[in-house]
Amino acid sequence: MSANKGPLAGIRVLDLGRHISCPTCTMTLGDLGAEVIKVEKSGWGDDTRHSGEFVDGVNLYYPTENRNKKSVTINFRSEQGKELLTELIRKSDVLVENFRFGTMEKMGFSWEKVHEINPKLIMASISGYGKGSPYQDRPGFDSIMSAVSGIMDLNQADDGPRITGGIWFIDIMAGMWTTIAVLAALRKREQTGLGQYIDTAMYDSCIYSLNTYIPYYDKTNRIAREATRNAYDVPSGRFRSKDGFVICLAGTDGLYERLLQITDDPTLHRPEFRDHDVRLQPENFDIINSAVERVMQTKTGDEWDDIFAKVGIPGGKIKDVSDVMKSPATFVRNTTLKLDVPGLGEVTFPGTPLNFSDEELEFTPAPELGEHNEEIYCGLLGLSKEELDNLVKEKAI
Repeated sequence: MSANKGPLAGIRVLDLGRHISCPTCTMTLGDLGAEVIKVEKSGWGDDTRHSGEFVDGVNLYYPTENRNKKSVTINFRSEQGKELLTELIRKSDVLVENFRFGTMEKMGFSWEKVHEINPKLIMASISGYGKGSPYQDRPGFDSIMSAVSGIMDLNQADDGPRITGGIWFIDIMAGMWTTIAVLAALRKREQTGLGQYIDTAMYDSCIYSLNTYIPYYDKTNRIAREATRNAYDVPSGRFRSKDGFVICLAGTDGLYERLLQITDDPTLHRPEFRDHDVRLQPENFDIINSAVERVMQTKTGDEWDDIFAKVGIPGGKIKDVSDVMKSPATFVRNTTLKLDVPGLGEVTFPGTPLNFSDEELEFTPAPELGEHNEEIYCGLLGLSKEELDNLVKEKAI
């Protein structure tokens, strides 16, 4: 792997994480140029190497979350393994982990111990509820967090709440908040010369995402369920089209006038409905939306894409992943990336939303388990080849 490019070039990150939240954080830091060393359980690795989506027997879960990283293995129960981790901590700038709460302490690597080993290191922990929460010992998984935070209740489908939003967005949110915190801590370290501890909770990310639901309930003791119907503006929401569904956001008076340009439906052209306040009256909500759905059913989603774009109405076809993979917008910028996966060849992955005018980002495929043991242990830590072989024999790595 060549010398990293990007704004974080020269920063070394230890990734002790599994699943999504921690790997998402460290992958983003790697995308930005940091050298990320993924420290994996010897003989097994990150759990995502063994779960998730497979194609022709090849796992896609792990490579999706772990590009731009180097992989080393450690037996965390071995004293030699713990010595290796200690030395990696001495030579790193950031450590990110998402073990169950208290695991790092049991391993002998509490924040106090880590700070003693390397006062400049920034340590970030991602857990379900965070330190000090009455639920800090409970495990945190995306669907559990969705259930306990009110998100699952608000995420109503026609036949009741969905288990998830269809994507593991809570895991990803927690990872992104941790990334922001790490970047802030790196800036602070420039001023103080010292690292600090970052405590990120998935539950906190969920509560932040509830947005106006929190203050509204605080002052009314009511759940603003009408918000899930897009009732702040009418018409505004999901409507059935000729071949699926579209979204149409035409609730303001200006956008409603644009909607009238593309339909002669008599209900929508009633003079009183040109007034925003009248459209918002409860008795008019279903009348207007039913009329809009009648109009939407006359054309396909692709046709509405073009029509809405021409007249300037926000909306269009509600697309599935196959539609997204045919869209030209998916294959420009760094929105998607093509990386090699052993056994599958070149594979398209989600890229990064990050783009800079004066930075060139690089992307390398996810590593094989322990692929960089020799590079890191012999190169970075200065062990001999014989010492490395002994570590293998002793099952320390």
